[in-house]
Amino acid sequence: MVSTELTGSGGEHDRPWSRRFAAVVYFVIVTCVAGLGGVVSPQVGWDVLGYAGVVLSYESRDPAVIHGGAYGALREAAREDDVEELTSGTPYRAELAQAPDAFVEQLPFYRVRVIFSSLVYLLYKGGVNVVHAASAVAALSYALLSLLGLIWMRRYLDPVSAVLVSSFVFLSFPFTQAARIPTPDGLAAFFVVAAVYVLLEKRNWRLAFAILTAAVFVRHDSAILGLMLSAGLLVLDRGERLRVRLLRFAASSAAILAAYAVVSRLGGYGWRTLFHHTFINHLVYPASAPAPVGLDDYVRVVVTGLLPDALVSYAVLYLLVLAIAAASYVRAGGKLTLKDPWVVVVALMLLHLVVRTLLFPAFWERFLLAHYLFFALFAVRMLRLTPRPAPALDDLAPAPPSMAHAPPR
Repeated sequence: MVSTELTGSGGEHDRPWSRRFAAVVYFVIVTCVAGLGGVVSPQVGWDVLGYAGVVLSYESRDPAVIHGGAYGALREAAREDDVEELTSGTPYRAELAQAPDAFVEQLPFYRVRVIFSSLVYLLYKGGVNVVHAASAVAALSYALLSLLGLIWMRRYLDPVSAVLVSSFVFLSFPFTQAARIPTPDGLAAFFVVAAVYVLLEKRNWRLAFAILTAAVFVRHDSAILGLMLSAGLLVLDRGERLRVRLLRFAASSAAILAAYAVVSRLGGYGWRTLFHHTFINHLVYPASAPAPVGLDDYVRVVVTGLLPDALVSYAVLYLLVLAIAAASYVRAGGKLTLKDPWVVVVALMLLHLVVRTLLFPAFWERFLLAHYLFFALFAVRMLRLTPRPAPALDDLAPAPPSMAHAPPR
C-alpha cells in the first residue's frame, strides 16, 4: 500500500520566524547578485552596443547620431579595457567603430527584441545612460525570475528548503551570467516560466498563451516553444472535446504566429545570414553581403562547437537530476503518463531544447534558463510526490513491553 500525499508543500506547520528569515536571506542573495553583479559590475559585451543603437534609433535615423551616441554611452559606462576590446579587439569591431553605416546595418539583429529594447528606452528617457539601462533591465529580469522560481518552489517545499534549492539554481553560472550580461535572456526566461506556471498551476490556458505571445516580442524564437505547447495540448489533452481543442489550438497558434510576423517585419536577416554571421564570418554589411551556408559548414559547427560545449554544460547536471528524480518516482510505484500535464510540458521542453539547439547550434546556456528552472521544479515535484509505503497494521500496533519492564510474578 502506498501513499502519494504531498505532506511538506504547504508550510502550515512552519514557524513564522523561519519563513521570514528564509525570505530575507533569499532577497539579500538575489539583491546582491542583481545589484552588485548586474548593475555595479556588468559584463559588457558587444551586444550592448547593438541594443544601445536600437534604442537611439527610436529618436533618430541619422547613422552618425546613432553611432556616436552608442559608442559615447559605452565610453561613459564601461571600463577602459572593455572599451578598447569592443572598439579594436578584432578587425570587425574596429571597422564598426569607425563606420556608422556599417554599425547601423547590425541593428536588425537586435531590433526584434522589442520589449527589452522598449524597457531600456524608458530608462534612457529617464536620464539613465543607455548602457547602464540595458544592464539594469537584465539585472531586474534576473530578480523577477528568481522570485518567481521561489514562489513556485514554495508550492512543493517548506520555506527553508525552497530557499536552499532556489539559491542553488539561481546562483549557478547560467543564471548569474544572465544577470550580468545586458541581454534579454533573463527576461525571455521570465515570460516563458510565468506562462508555464499559469498553465500548470492555475490551469488558465488563455493567460498562459497570452504571456507566450508576449514572449515573442522579447525573443522571437520563443514562438517555437509556444507553438509546441499549443500543438501538445491539442494532441494530448483528452479532457476536452475535439472541437474545443481545435479552437484553442487555432487561437493560440494564430496569436503566436501573428506576433512572430510583426516582429519579423521590424528587422532581422533570416536564418542563413544569422548563421553565417555568428559561426562562419562576421558580416560588416549583412544587408548586402552574401551569406552562403552549406551542409559542411553546419556539420563543422555542430561537431567542433556544439557537441563539446554541450558535454561540459550545466545541461548535463540538470538532466541528470531530472532523470534521478523521475527514476525514483517510478521505482517507488509512481507513473509518468502523458495524462499528466507536467509530463507533457517537460517532454515538450526537452524536445524544444533539442530543436532550438539544432536550429542555432551554439550551446549558450543563458538561452536555456527557462528549461533549467523547469527541470529543477519538475525534479522537486517528483521527489515530493514519490509514493511512500504506508505503515503496515502490525507497525501501528503498540509494541509489547520489554523484559526490563515486565510485571513481577
